[in-house]
Amino acid sequence: MTSVLLRDSLGDWTDFDVAGYRLGEFLGVIPPERSFGSVKGSFWIDGFPVGIMLDEMLESMVTAGFLEKNDDLQYRWNPVQPDIDQPLDEKPLPPFT
Repeated sequence: MTSVLLRDSLGDWTDFDVAGYRLGEFLGVIPPERSFGSVKGSFWIDGFPVGIMLDEMLESMVTAGFLEKNDDLQYRWNPVQPDIDQPLDEKPLPPFT
């Protein structure tokens, strides 16, 4: 099994559902045998816990400065590493629900 870092997987602008799928694969919450097509609905249809969780995690990663998000709802790894020793100047990260 080849280990892929999330930052490598999200190096280019990636649609939100594919970014969520890649995050889910990386975390191990989406089994490796499940294709993107088999779980795509989890990101498009309300009420699927894994889609909600992964969306919230992506948004938290934007707030923390690890990901960037554009107006087309695409994510990519921020090429400028945030300083993890500095607190956020703005609002705190939202709690996971």
